[in-house]
Amino acid sequence: KFIPLMLLICLLLSSAAPSAAALEEPSLVAKQVVLVDLDTGRVLYSKNAEAQVSPASLTKIMTGLLAVEAVERGEHTWDEMVTAGADCRQGMDESSSTAGIMPGETLSYKDLVYCAMLPSANEACNILGTCISGSISAFVDLMNQRAAELGCEDTHFENPNGLTADGHYSTAYDM
Repeated sequence: KFIPLMLLICLLLSSAAPSAAALEEPSLVAKQVVLVDLDTGRVLYSKNAEAQVSPASLTKIMTGLLAVEAVERGEHTWDEMVTAGADCRQGMDESSSTAGIMPGETLSYKDLVYCAMLPSANEACNILGTCISGSISAFVDLMNQRAAELGCEDTHFENPNGLTADGHYSTAYDM
């Protein structure tokens, strides 16, 4: 008799508890944002999520993905030694983020991926692109193909590193 009485009291007390209120819209500095529940795919919050903007160094996410996938397919190995070609600094200027890799220098594939992803080295992205696809332009084609496969409908790459270029864009939703 005691347990049902306690459950009834708990039920009555819980009905008197205040209900949850919706949170206020967050104050963000970002111009574009999207928050998605990855389990359900439900968009929880978005602000200009479909606006096409330069992805800048977020471009390197695709470069890194393609580099890892090439290893997973057995096309390249982490220990493979790669020599930087004459075009490794293509599109870069003095203010570009770099690891200081120069044409003719040899690094492991793994070190190139680390250089691309950690210090955001633009030349490492170019070197990886040439290593994976034979040329930077062929790698950019592969980037766009993979983006389409992933459902990125509002993304177009012009280079493997994110340096500003006409026609190089993405959205918060695609990213």
